[in-house]
Amino acid sequence: MKPFTVTIIGAESTGKTSLSRQLADTMDGDWVPEFARPYLEVTDGITNISSMLAIWQGQLALQHVATQSPRPYVILDTDLYATVGYWKLPQSKSYLGACPEKLIEDAALYQSNLYLVTQSNIPFEPDALRYGGDKRESTDEYWIRLCKSYQLPYHVISAANRDERLAEAIGIINERSAQ
Repeated sequence: MKPFTVTIIGAESTGKTSLSRQLADTMDGDWVPEFARPYLEVTDGITNISSMLAIWQGQLALQHVATQSPRPYVILDTDLYATVGYWKLPQSKSYLGACPEKLIEDAALYQSNLYLVTQSNIPFEPDALRYGGDKRESTDEYWIRLCKSYQLPYHVISAANRDERLAEAIGIINERSAQ
């Protein structure tokens, strides 16, 4: 039986990694990390066409392996639609150009059963890989529009603390996976 896949998506510093790990642990699921962060940490940390192509291929490989999971759930810290989203950010277009159609096709091929959009209602934590400095580079609305534009099944996680977010996410996953 194919696992029910859930991708956590949203603006920077909205608790995606924490929530995805908690969900995988709580729901006996496999956790799929984000490829981009560790890749950028060991390279120069610069986002350009070369790094985006490497991120695309690395994330694609992680998602391909995840399809073989024997567990009932696969929880992805991010997926190829997030790569599409970052490629299409207005500030990225000037140096990345148009998003490749093949990336969009690959994202569709590995589309999750559910996307949980984490809201930016928790404090922002700056780090070296965030180009926005002390602010987020994208908005909640940007990621919701992305989900709508690709007709992705999504739910906005509105709870503002860790325990409530986890409970909200588990509730919607149980509801959607039972359909």
